[in-house]
Amino acid sequence: MTGHEIRSKYLEFFKSKGHKVIASDSLVPKDDPTVLFTTAGMQQFKPQFMGHITDFKTATTSQKCLRTDDLTEVGVTDFHHTMFEMLGNFSFGDYFKREAITWAWEFLTRVMGIPADKLWVSVNKDDDEAYGIWLNEIKVPVHRIVKLGDKSNFWPSNARLNGPNGPCGPCSEIFFDWGFNHCKDPDCNPDCNCGRFCEVWNLVFTQYNRKDGGALEPLPAKNIDTGMGLERLTAVMQGKHNNFESDLFTSIMTAISRSVAAEGATISLRETRIITDHTRAVTFGLSDGVMPSNEGRGYVMRKLIVDMTNIIIQAGIKKPLVHTFIPAVVDVMKGPYPELVGKQKDIIETVKRVEEAVIKLNGEKVPEFVNELAGIKADPVIIGEMMFRYRDTYGLPMALIQSKVGDKFGSDILAKAITHADLLMNEQKERSRAGSKMQGDVFLSKNVDVKDVAKTIFVGYNEPSCEATILKIFVDGLSSSEAKEGDQVAVVLDRTPFYAEQGGQRADVGMISGKTNAVQIKDTQKVTDVYIHKGVVAKGVIKVKDPVKASIDGEMRMAVARNHTATHLTQAALRMILGEHVKQQGSLVDDQRLRFDFTHPKAVTKAELESIEDLVNSFIRRCEAVSKNEMTIDEAKESGALAFFAEKYGDKVRVVGIGDHSKEFCGGTHLDCTGQIGLFKIVSEGAVAQGIRRIEAVTGTNAITLVRSREKMLEKSAAVLKTSPDDLFLRVEQQSKRVKELQKEVSDLNFDVIRSTIDDVIAKAETVKDATLVLHIFKNVDMDTLRRVSDLIKQKCPTSVHLLGAANGAEEAALLITVADNLIARQIKAGEIIQKVAPLIGGSGGGRPNMAQAGGKVPSKLSEALDAAKTLVKGLL
Repeated sequence: MTGHEIRSKYLEFFKSKGHKVIASDSLVPKDDPTVLFTTAGMQQFKPQFMGHITDFKTATTSQKCLRTDDLTEVGVTDFHHTMFEMLGNFSFGDYFKREAITWAWEFLTRVMGIPADKLWVSVNKDDDEAYGIWLNEIKVPVHRIVKLGDKSNFWPSNARLNGPNGPCGPCSEIFFDWGFNHCKDPDCNPDCNCGRFCEVWNLVFTQYNRKDGGALEPLPAKNIDTGMGLERLTAVMQGKHNNFESDLFTSIMTAISRSVAAEGATISLRETRIITDHTRAVTFGLSDGVMPSNEGRGYVMRKLIVDMTNIIIQAGIKKPLVHTFIPAVVDVMKGPYPELVGKQKDIIETVKRVEEAVIKLNGEKVPEFVNELAGIKADPVIIGEMMFRYRDTYGLPMALIQSKVGDKFGSDILAKAITHADLLMNEQKERSRAGSKMQGDVFLSKNVDVKDVAKTIFVGYNEPSCEATILKIFVDGLSSSEAKEGDQVAVVLDRTPFYAEQGGQRADVGMISGKTNAVQIKDTQKVTDVYIHKGVVAKGVIKVKDPVKASIDGEMRMAVARNHTATHLTQAALRMILGEHVKQQGSLVDDQRLRFDFTHPKAVTKAELESIEDLVNSFIRRCEAVSKNEMTIDEAKESGALAFFAEKYGDKVRVVGIGDHSKEFCGGTHLDCTGQIGLFKIVSEGAVAQGIRRIEAVTGTNAITLVRSREKMLEKSAAVLKTSPDDLFLRVEQQSKRVKELQKEVSDLNFDVIRSTIDDVIAKAETVKDATLVLHIFKNVDMDTLRRVSDLIKQKCPTSVHLLGAANGAEEAALLITVADNLIARQIKAGEIIQKVAPLIGGSGGGRPNMAQAGGKVPSKLSEALDAAKTLVKGLL
């Protein structure tokens, strides 16, 4: 039985038991700041577990999950993965333990055909109900039922003792028994870590609400949350002790091994498994919109690609190869996840860009690491910090780092440095683990409890105001029957015209008012389908059941709509000018501006930006109608509408169309025609992550204000130079030319003065192993003068290193380092040295091996910077 067949049989089984089959949520959890990634099947059902009313009370899924807790275990154990699928069935106040246990047993023994005598179960030591069902109804022999404590059989683990507060409960796990040959202990049971037992399924019985102090309060509505790893079950069904030996992985591993062998290289079985695992995780992560970057989710994606690339580099392959493994993953997973096929090309290009950057970085950073080692003492703490930095920041392989440290300092210092580096790495892992796991009271949402509240009817697409009734009031987060003037409140209505913040669009503001009272609304949020209006009571007293009128700020709504419709036109223009590879990666629209993030491998040129701006304004001048239609998701896809793939869409979607050039899934508020935008003006363009660019722009009155402010600046500048705005460029050009002439005269005068005393500067030089180190700080000279001085010194001292500085006032510093050609062969490289010492003067720099320069803002640190450079040079000599 294949893994895909097992997935299908599982979903069909629970569908036959009345469960609604729900598609996997994105790996990026929506509106859930407690985790970086979706880590469990229950996450998309948090609203239902909180008691929110929906059209189903039971559900089943095969959920994509990604966890970073145990990256170091991947490829080592039989079952650890970064990305995996969690099969789950859920009940929200419907069935409970008896059905959960009975159906789990039925699925495993009858549908999967696993012999009953190969299955063991565990229960919480205090859960007599679950124990009785297993023993008396399922007829599991008493010796195959194990009672365990809260660490193993309570969710969250040890919650009674350690928290967090919130819904929790005992759990029961089902294990597959591989046989006695795995353990010599005659009392071996599922709590033994010998490898005999494989945990297959975890049934969580959410029946309590933990309170402060560890008190457990019974929940009025008890829930079921189960999870079973598809990869583990597939391995068991195929008789494989290691998940990587199942059909979900083998063809991917084969493709990787063949590609590596074709390059004349080899990698270990563990390394092959690591790359297989990470390629799956990266493929699904990028497909769900997580782009490699230096923080958050993007950092995880980048780290996975870096680690795979380093394995390939260590195998002796110096070209990008990891991206060629993506099609193997897509080929295996395209059945249940057909969207991978359309995204394959973009995923490959993104991975390849990161690979190329890693290969380039390795070529630069390994020599830099060796040079930096040469300039430090044999201090294990300093060396360990350096090892961690080059591993964590630049992604250099730890094995390579350790070999360089061992060559330089020997095994004793290396061992101590590794201990300190491991300490820092573990701290980093804990930070990552904290971001990966659920934190705090995981079922709290928006600081208010709106369970059992009927969904709010939203009328805001067509009505700027409506009559409504107050259903709930919260004062400072606590439920209340009323609120008085000055109270900070959150108000729930039965109907609302207020658009809640979502999809990158800011929320509406406005007023909720009655005959004798009023609330000024400053923000609107949505929990499931309940709209929460946040603000302050401006007049009188408001009470639950009060009839009120809810009215949005129409002017602000129109400004937001201008920017939102313009965002759609921006994407259309980008795809026309730059190419159809452009895809949305995020957006923000409010009443002041719009921001649009998109895929593109390089900076957008000035000419391209002008073309994009011109094209958007041409769309505006056409005054084309903006259509908004609701349709099924399949109809929307067939119509060619673009979807932002980090979003999760329901069965019905809203499609916004503009002419024949823009059609997108979108639930935001929009104009009726493009002419209402008025004017579109790009403010900036830049990079936000590797392969991701960002455009910011303004529209309407904000665009006019921007143009006018720039006109005024031109007029003021022209007045200062006593010319007209039309002639300003010519006058500035003339003045600039004159300034350069004067600067050259001053530079020549300074150089003449320095030349007359250069022999005194050289006389103070230090000779180290036939090389002359010339170090000096000058005052009030520019970089051009420093270069001329260096050339003069070189004429007098051919075999020399020049470490020159210049202080110009209190806030301007310059550094220049030059190295004789014959010394470069001894690994003394100006560019590498300048990068290390430039931060000391509050700046940065770069250059070639024979000459490099830097600028900074702390001239008082010039002496310290040049001394540091001298120490590095002497260490290399």
